[in-house]
Amino acid sequence: MKGIKMYTRIQELKEHGVSQNKAAQYLGVHRKTIKRYWNMTADEYEKYHNSVRKSSVLDQYRDIIVSWITQFPCITAAQICDWLKENYDDNLKERTVSRYVKELRANIGIPKSASPREYMAVDELPPGKQTQVDFGEMTIPNAGGKGKTKVRFAAFVLAHSRYKYVYFQSRPFHAVDLITAMNNCFAYFGGMTDEYVFDQDSIVCVSENAGDIVYTYEFEKFRQQCGFNVYMCRGADPESKGKIENVVRYVKHGFLENRLYPFDDNTLNDCGISWLERTANIKIHGTTHKIPAEVFKEERESLKPLPDTVDRPVASIKRTVRKDNTIIYCSNRYSLPIGTYTTQPEVEIEAQGGVLKIYTVFHDFICEHRISPGKGMLIKNNNHDRDTTSSIDKLQEDIDKQLDHKAAAFLAGIRADKPRYTRDQFRMLQSLLDKYGKEKLITATDFCNANKLFSSNTVRDFLLCGETQNDKPDNVPATDDKKERKIPIDNSKYHVTVEKRSLEAYAKAGEQI
Repeated sequence: MKGIKMYTRIQELKEHGVSQNKAAQYLGVHRKTIKRYWNMTADEYEKYHNSVRKSSVLDQYRDIIVSWITQFPCITAAQICDWLKENYDDNLKERTVSRYVKELRANIGIPKSASPREYMAVDELPPGKQTQVDFGEMTIPNAGGKGKTKVRFAAFVLAHSRYKYVYFQSRPFHAVDLITAMNNCFAYFGGMTDEYVFDQDSIVCVSENAGDIVYTYEFEKFRQQCGFNVYMCRGADPESKGKIENVVRYVKHGFLENRLYPFDDNTLNDCGISWLERTANIKIHGTTHKIPAEVFKEERESLKPLPDTVDRPVASIKRTVRKDNTIIYCSNRYSLPIGTYTTQPEVEIEAQGGVLKIYTVFHDFICEHRISPGKGMLIKNNNHDRDTTSSIDKLQEDIDKQLDHKAAAFLAGIRADKPRYTRDQFRMLQSLLDKYGKEKLITATDFCNANKLFSSNTVRDFLLCGETQNDKPDNVPATDDKKERKIPIDNSKYHVTVEKRSLEAYAKAGEQI
């Protein structure tokens, strides 16, 4: 504890009648420290504190820093730190310089200020001339009470009437989503304007290209079909489309803030339309002092109709399949059937009604999941862990057919005795069939079925034992029938039964702990 906190605590103890010795013991400081602050007033403490300020390593550069700040009021502490390193080769930390410069600016009375930008009032545009477009996002809590959802939206405003439209969705915007939003906007406005103003967003343009703007393929195709012009703002220049910037702020704090996400984009969009008609478009505008809905009645007559030849693409999104047969959607992992990574390195997804549907690039259905509102989660279908392309029924039918339907009882016994490992058992039988042939495997399964040994491991042991018997020399004398058995079926290892304890045994064990 030091500084103003120490001074305050000493004064509190003094007011409560604590002696200086007791205060020193209580605060764990020397009695001289207590004595120094004991009778000091607040003004005296401030004067004393300023007089004993520790010297800084930057004090030697004070004059040069003051000259830089005076000459360049907008200079940053980071740039001052770099200039000091460049001119004096001193190992300074940027945070130390930042604190020193902040205090120095306060002392010399030169606050940081950027070169002011000059603005001019812009003439009102004629009806049907321009629509400004921008994107926004805001995280809001879910209606169920668990987790939050980041809601993205595209906002549109007619430059003449200030009539607005907003399109919401819970996934990131792609070019096809923007086209869907624009189509919905055209339908809401009843037409389109001559020009649309955008930021340099990656879903709209690939490169500014010194004025020869290169648009994304989907957006350029849509633009040519509709026949509207695009005004692309320069980078980091939001003032060039101030009307829509205000709308984005209005949507965030006038509609989304303190609202719950209903787990469905369609419901949120319905609420948004109601808000536009109830409040946003009938409230008197602060600049024009007119009601946007009233002015829009006149501007609607100047809008151009949407051509009938315009394609309305479905908002499908491509995702790369990861090595663990999952895809990423809204910061969560969703499982795919095993083997998808090797056969379908890329898939298409559609999110609708709270369900994520996954297709091949040829739009063949693969699987679907409920969309999770959480983050960093694995949404998994347990059936995806196994290869479901060939069912257990088909495996059993194929093996039974290859064995001329002479092992049906044995296969049924395996399935009843080992339901969790039936697939593995049947696959082992298939490998034994490939190795030893049909006749030997039928003999082995007959033997195991007769002795109720429903295990492919036992079949394997029978066949291995048969190989050993065939390797004996011809002069070895024959054994009796009992010894000719290939497997010692009386051996207890072929008839293992797991003992099951009653729950009372565990209860008694718990009482003894």
